[in-house]
Amino acid sequence: MRRTLAVSLLLLCAAQPLAAPAPAAKPAAPPAPFTLEHALTLNSISSLTWSADGRRLAFVVSSVDTAENTINQDLWLYEHATGRTVQLTRHAKNDFSPTFSPGGDTIAFISARATGDDAKPAIYMLPLRGGEPWAFGSYDEGVSEVAWSPDGRWLAFVKPDTLPQRVRDWRKKKWDQVVEDERLQYPHLWVVEIATGRQRRLTSGAQWVWSARWSPDSRALAFLTSPTGKVDDANSADVGIVAAAGGPMRKLGVIGDGSFAWSPDSRWIALATGADRAKYVEKADLWVVPAAGGQPVNLTAGFDEDANAPRWNPASDSLFFHAAQGVTTVVAAVARAGGPVTLSTDRDADAGTPVAATNGRVAWTQSSPKAPAEIMVADHVRLPGRAVTTLNTAVAKLALGDTRRVDWTSTDGVPVGGLLLRPAGAPAVAPLKTVVLLHGGPYGARYSLGFAALPQFFAAHGYQVFMPNFRSSGGYGTAFMLRRRSDWGGQDWRDVMSGLDTLVRRGLVDPRRLGVYGHSYGGYLSAWAITQTDRFDAAMVSAGAVDLGALYGQSDTHRYRAFEFEGTPWETPENWRRSSPITYISNVKTPTIVFAGEEDRRVPFPQGQQLYQALAARGVPAEFVHYPREPHGYREYRHNWDRWTRTLRWFDRWVR
Repeated sequence: MRRTLAVSLLLLCAAQPLAAPAPAAKPAAPPAPFTLEHALTLNSISSLTWSADGRRLAFVVSSVDTAENTINQDLWLYEHATGRTVQLTRHAKNDFSPTFSPGGDTIAFISARATGDDAKPAIYMLPLRGGEPWAFGSYDEGVSEVAWSPDGRWLAFVKPDTLPQRVRDWRKKKWDQVVEDERLQYPHLWVVEIATGRQRRLTSGAQWVWSARWSPDSRALAFLTSPTGKVDDANSADVGIVAAAGGPMRKLGVIGDGSFAWSPDSRWIALATGADRAKYVEKADLWVVPAAGGQPVNLTAGFDEDANAPRWNPASDSLFFHAAQGVTTVVAAVARAGGPVTLSTDRDADAGTPVAATNGRVAWTQSSPKAPAEIMVADHVRLPGRAVTTLNTAVAKLALGDTRRVDWTSTDGVPVGGLLLRPAGAPAVAPLKTVVLLHGGPYGARYSLGFAALPQFFAAHGYQVFMPNFRSSGGYGTAFMLRRRSDWGGQDWRDVMSGLDTLVRRGLVDPRRLGVYGHSYGGYLSAWAITQTDRFDAAMVSAGAVDLGALYGQSDTHRYRAFEFEGTPWETPENWRRSSPITYISNVKTPTIVFAGEEDRRVPFPQGQQLYQALAARGVPAEFVHYPREPHGYREYRHNWDRWTRTLRWFDRWVR
């Protein structure tokens, strides 16, 4: 039977006319290039929040509206059972601070979607079964955050004191003078009862309150508190606790940090922070302190790296966090009772803070050299996880440069590392024109195996980008990060140049075609570069300090800088003068473009102006561009487009 059927099939096939030959397949089109538009319009993800049962994850997506020149925030939702991710809100006003009801069927959030000239951010409710968000309660001032109590009875929220009517009236008439260090309003913690809408204030007085978090038993709230809320007073912050029913506030006696987390049994609070309020640069350790009060215990004293924001396991007997190790990120864990820190899964990427559900499921953001950030989810923190969003996946299909780890030995014999991004299609070994990108911070910052959008933009235009993790960077041990004080432009700069020289010797960098650029501390180090060498053909200095003594008075950070330079400018003037690029400005020959934000309080506008005027007076080719409304981190799409287009043109002009 089988043989007869086979013969019949052969005869049938023979009777059919021959098919025309298939047309030759067209060669696949090359991937499209990565553009500045791609770099500036990547979606960013924040505020990951699990429902109580770990079945749903809410988060905020920030996207650039190029037409309106704004960044818009909307709420999104991931359903673990179906694997679906959906956008929940599509409003022109920002929606943020999502928090689930205990049943996971409603999300409370903050939005300024009300109409009218005086519309302020307020609390809204979004039913997940369907329907539009609706306003919950009324508030005389803007609400900045909201958190639903685990028992479902209350919402905790933060809003500032009511501004006196006379002050409002004065401001409308342009009597809007600002008195430095005067505080007319302080943000405070409130609760509102879901059933009745009754509001109750929990904190008061001259203190700045933020980052409120419920204890899992709903009996208390922990939050950060500071005398002023100023960045200069960061070491004065503490973790405060107050009963949900009201009563006196007490402090835990630790340096408050937004990384703190309640244990699931409500008995402990863990946080990654320093221990000495007199030190403004120190290792961050993982501390556990009884919520009822008591002595904090350091769990990572023997761990030679910073601890990061911790999360608890469901049994409240151990903690885990993502730790920097060179240019990668690994999972670290330690028992609450103490013991060694164990390192396990290597993410081989840049991984954000893990967020844990009560069942142990975790989520975090993660990016890699050829894949921008997406949300990863795993049933246990040591598992590799899987991507559950596709917000930026189109970029991974573009022509992207190749990133490799590079290591070298600095001038003092210490190993240093970093990254080298070569343009797409570049040979594995060949000397290329190169721009050196210097990171900000500097303490604890680093270049990691994450997606580097702007370096990819430069790589798409034929530039190799060298990203060194110089002294003070994170991921290379405590001694590496805690460099010698008052050494700006010292060993960090020698780390950079020794790395560059090493890459030249390896045949990867063309020493005759070099540029350097950076923002914030990277801007400072770029300004330092042009005063120390004429090896660079061009430089870009963005928010870079050049006169450190003047910066002490101009900036919003004074105590940190006085700690760093071992005294104020009038106490240790030589330390400040020695590390100021303006001291050596007569050495500069490098064509330099300078950028400044007119509302930058960290490195104010006069610093960039001073650099430009000095270069112009000496006849050095220079350009100074400053942007209205911009703070230290630029926010407006059109300003960023202009800044990076100008920078590329500057390098194209001088680095040939």
